[in-house]
Amino acid sequence: MDSTETNLKSLALRLGAKLVGITSRDRLFDGPPSADPRYLLPTANSVISFALSLDRDMVQDFIAKRSWRPHCENRKAIAQRLYTIGDRLSEELRAGGHDAVNVDLNNNYRPEDAAADLTEMTEFHPDFSHRYAALAAGIGRLGWSGNLVTREYGALVELGSVITSARLSPDAPIPDHDHPCDRCKLCSLVCPVEMIQAKVSHQVSVAGVTETISRKRPNSCCWIGCSGYQGLASSSTWSNWSPYRLPQPLPEKREELDALCIRLQKADPQMQDANNSFTNYRQAIFTPDWFYYTVCGFCRCVCAPSREERRANHRLIINSGCAALSLDGSHKVADEKAVEIATPFGPGVVLSHDEQRAGEARSGAWPGQFPLDREVIAHLRQQLRSAEEKSDPTE
Repeated sequence: MDSTETNLKSLALRLGAKLVGITSRDRLFDGPPSADPRYLLPTANSVISFALSLDRDMVQDFIAKRSWRPHCENRKAIAQRLYTIGDRLSEELRAGGHDAVNVDLNNNYRPEDAAADLTEMTEFHPDFSHRYAALAAGIGRLGWSGNLVTREYGALVELGSVITSARLSPDAPIPDHDHPCDRCKLCSLVCPVEMIQAKVSHQVSVAGVTETISRKRPNSCCWIGCSGYQGLASSSTWSNWSPYRLPQPLPEKREELDALCIRLQKADPQMQDANNSFTNYRQAIFTPDWFYYTVCGFCRCVCAPSREERRANHRLIINSGCAALSLDGSHKVADEKAVEIATPFGPGVVLSHDEQRAGEARSGAWPGQFPLDREVIAHLRQQLRSAEEKSDPTE
């Protein structure tokens, strides 16, 4: 390996990366459109891929519903570190006379012909796929879920990529005999919107590697689940961390599912906020009071390196109960007397019994951690106050 590659990898590792690899534009040539680095950098010749690991204890507390915020805050801290690593690698490459782009970590989607803005998107194809770069660079392989799975951390990683005009020596992808996914398919059992199908597959080819993965439902289905518009599993015995519930099961037909996704996005207060994270993801990540709202990702969270750990994580999820919204903006596990209340935004919201009192509506000045939560809390407080006024005989 040349000294340039060694120095770049060493720099990434010193800055906190757990895994780092290099691939070339030529290696990515056979991949899907989002594997082409020239979309972001026409002079691209190489891609440096790097990964940080999620805190495993926080992940387990998250999926068991023992705590919500720590995993969200861990994801934000990791995103900040990934941006920092990418910036330093880009600076190093530019100092050597090369072009370089630090790829945004998320919310960077290619335009869709039928979509006037993000609220009308249903495909969500990224400008550049961190997963495909990481596969080609030998960091991991695609698991049944389509998530990148590593030998060291399972799917519990976050990825970054730097595209450069420098011609760097590429690393080899992980060979089939060392594939870290053993097709346990537990990922298909922990998605509340059943995005990942257990019995239907398709193939994706990248860097001379052909992956057989689940043929998932349309991307709008995942958007509905991971955005939190629907958090309840079909068994009704557990949910992700979203307290929201749609009044009817998700449609089977793609056209109806896409239309539902668009309606929900149009009604979502977050999408009306000019400073939302979809406008400038990097800015949001480095804003101190911006909360990294994470309610799902269970398909990744379940995927630890060993099958024994995965089975244990699956048990944690299906025994974790259902989420409810608190009037202070936090999420909690619903009690037995929790009720679902209609909202003006499409989904209903689950409110625990101890929150269903007008006194609770007056307490707590903090309006919540997320735009939809804040608007729903304001709506609920007004409803509770109105109910109290009507029942007060002195009024």
